[in-house]
Amino acid sequence: MEREYKEGLYMDDFVHIRKISCYNNNYYVGFGRDLLFGKSNDDTLTEWWLINGETSTYLGESHDNDGLLHRYEKRNT
Repeated sequence: MEREYKEGLYMDDFVHIRKISCYNNNYYVGFGRDLLFGKSNDDTLTEWWLINGETSTYLGESHDNDGLLHRYEKRNT
């Protein structure tokens, strides 16, 4: 599951789930039926988590200028 979300993955290809998203807190359909959560700031940064039931795994972040996932073990911000 998590291993599919590799460094440099283009995050804009995932389907946005508008019904449960709001402002800077957005949900997406990932690979298969994975649920992704993207928390954006008001600048260009989005942090990404893979949601699995009641747990989540931090994936990394993307920036509006390239839309690519940059993998990190821990949050940089």
